[in-house]
Amino acid sequence: MLIDFENLLTRLTSFYYGHTIVAIALAVALLLLIFFRPKAMLKTAGIVLALAFAVYLFTLFIDTAGTGRSHKKEMIHTVQ
Repeated sequence: MLIDFENLLTRLTSFYYGHTIVAIALAVALLLLIFFRPKAMLKTAGIVLALAFAVYLFTLFIDTAGTGRSHKKEMIHTVQ
C-alpha cells in the first residue's frame, strides 16, 4: 500500500471546493499558530509526522503479512 499523492491532492482540493470557508479558516489558524508559536508547532509537526510514519509502516507490515499468508494458503492448496 503505497501513498497515492494524486489521490490525496484530489481529496484536499475537493474538500477546499466543498467547504471553502472552513478550509480557509483552518489554513489561517494554522498560519497564525506557526507565526506566533513556531517552536511548539515544529514539535507538534514532528510528532505528527513520526506517528504518521509509524502508522504507515504498521499498515505496510500488515499488508505484507496478509499477502504472505494468502500466498502460503495458495501454495498449500496447490500442493495437495
